[in-house]
Amino acid sequence: MPLIILFVKAPELGKVKTRLATRLGHATALALYRRFVETTLERLAPLGPIRIAYTPKSKKPLMEDWFPGHPDMRPQRGADLGERMKNALTEAFDDGHHRAVIIGGDIPDLPTNRIREAFHALEGHQMVLVPVSDGGYCLVGARKETLLAPVFDTMRWSCDTVTAETLKRAEAHGISLKRLDGWHDIDTADDFLAFVRRHEETDGVPALYRDAVRLL
Repeated sequence: MPLIILFVKAPELGKVKTRLATRLGHATALALYRRFVETTLERLAPLGPIRIAYTPKSKKPLMEDWFPGHPDMRPQRGADLGERMKNALTEAFDDGHHRAVIIGGDIPDLPTNRIREAFHALEGHQMVLVPVSDGGYCLVGARKETLLAPVFDTMRWSCDTVTAETLKRAEAHGISLKRLDGWHDIDTADDFLAFVRRHEETDGVPALYRDAVRLL
């Protein structure tokens, strides 16, 4: 059975959504982050098993308070993001899953069909990703026995070349990687406003989001 791995940070004041916090304040940024992750988890639930992979590992009690009783929750392992993602996928394969995708916690409106497309893509490709407009990606996945180190090791993260470099590395090492249509993560105030506008056109805007917009 395929596995969804939700990558999250422990909900600590001043430690999450720091770029949003420059405009909204740390308390509002934290409240928004918690809602983003909770909404993402809610929407993913019908798609299959979900593993919550959190950081830092010392915040296990905080995570257990946030998601009491969640059946599959463990710390991320590794010195940087690439190592943590590589290890998370490897652990999924070691646990018997033949396909797995990692999704960030700040994409609460990622279409569930995009995730289904990702798992379908892994039937014919070794890897899959969903890019975002800042040059990174919000979803990456692989199937068992894929060589992961060339794609994740010694990558320069948090820059606008991550997706391009990932595609380049995959091609150089003969790894079949499917790039799906892009989506939008929420890092900045402009990202958040665009997210709220998408909601206004579809299913309405929660009060928390309306209140946050007033601060901008």
